[in-house]
Amino acid sequence: MSSMTPEALKEIIKKDKQYITPELNDKLYLHYKGFRKIENLEPYVGLKVLWLEGNGLDKIEGLAAQTKMRTLYLQENIINKLENLESMTDLDTLNVSKNFINKIENLGHMKKLSTLIISNNNLADASSIAHAAELPNLHALDIQSNKIDDDPEAILSILASCPELRVVYLKGNDVVKKIKHYRKTIISRCKNLRYLDDRPVFDDERRRCNAWGKVMKETNGDVDKANEAEREEIANIRMEKKEREERAFLQFEEMVKEGQKIKKAREEEERKANGGELPASEFISTDHKTFGMDGSKIDEKKVSSDVGIGSHLIKVDREKEKLNINPFSGEKIIEAKESELVTEARKQRWSDNERVLSQNVPISDLPPPPPSSNDEEIWGQDELTDEALKEKEIEEYYTKTAGDTANFEKGERGQGNAASAMNAHASANMATELTGLEEKAAKLRMEASKQAEERRKLEEPPPVPPSSKPAKAGIGGRWPVKSKTSN
Repeated sequence: MSSMTPEALKEIIKKDKQYITPELNDKLYLHYKGFRKIENLEPYVGLKVLWLEGNGLDKIEGLAAQTKMRTLYLQENIINKLENLESMTDLDTLNVSKNFINKIENLGHMKKLSTLIISNNNLADASSIAHAAELPNLHALDIQSNKIDDDPEAILSILASCPELRVVYLKGNDVVKKIKHYRKTIISRCKNLRYLDDRPVFDDERRRCNAWGKVMKETNGDVDKANEAEREEIANIRMEKKEREERAFLQFEEMVKEGQKIKKAREEEERKANGGELPASEFISTDHKTFGMDGSKIDEKKVSSDVGIGSHLIKVDREKEKLNINPFSGEKIIEAKESELVTEARKQRWSDNERVLSQNVPISDLPPPPPSSNDEEIWGQDELTDEALKEKEIEEYYTKTAGDTANFEKGERGQGNAASAMNAHASANMATELTGLEEKAAKLRMEASKQAEERRKLEEPPPVPPSSKPAKAGIGGRWPVKSKTSN
């Protein structure tokens, strides 16, 4: 297919499932069809987007009826001049890349043209791109990979004279190598630039480049002073960022305080509404002292069904508590019976805690924890009883806890009398528990060994008494039996 005939156009429209009536179509796909000439498009007066790339077009023509065109794709052809586009006054995007165009021209009537892509052509000097400055609404200019090699100042002046220029692609031209401090210079000269050669221009970079370019202009190219001005601007940017973060933190802190005040006021109203009694869900503590949210002492009888964790204040939903449901996760609570051995050890530990805290025993006076037992050969025997296995698990747990406690003491030593007392309490408790557990474990191991020995003796077969005359066995290991015969 090489001719753009009416029949060929109808066939393309039918294949693309568009309207058979030409004027009803607002887009037309004519790319990569091998057309040599643009023709027979007069009936298609409603086109807004036209794809003509990838053909063999050497001239722009036959588009006089396209007054509503918004986007025109003419890349990858053999066009050598921009012409015959006078009817397209509302054109927004024009792509003529990968052609043989020598100059940007005949586009001054396109007051709405915002994107001009003319890369990979034959643009060679400043005069070939000067017409771009006459486009008042030009936002994006792609002139990369051309043959532009002219005075850098002339190229910069043209780019700077484009009032609305936001995006520039200039890489791939020889003039880029001649522009000193290329990126800073381009950004400082083009005041509205937001994108340069595949990299965005952020506000911080804009401020740095503006400060740098201003000093360069005032000092006639003193790079040292310009760099110093840039460093000062970087310091200002960092200071402003820090101040913004501090203001945001203070605002958040004020918001939290305001929320706490509102919460306290609401809880006070609920307390008054209940006649001074605590509501069904109240905040309490369990460190032997019970206080309300305002710090006032609360009668423990009124909150006897509430529970807490450590010295933290928590909220309890009594309805969920009655149904045996965790008020935090909403899951059903499965009761697990605690071992008597663990219960005894816990009670002993709590009593030791109170004794150590009351006596204020220093850490240096506490005995070191005993070494952990690694007798895997004994623990691995099958003859151990269930009680011995439980004892082993408890010993392993407290051995690990003793190591953690020792590390904690090493890091927290010297942090005050209160911390020392707590550490002394934990260490003394662990040492006492581990000593008792070691003794019990040794007794259990001895008992297990005795049981295993007795079981082994019981399972051995009794010895066979020796006979005076050895007998010979018959076939199959059986003794021959003499049969009785009748006479």
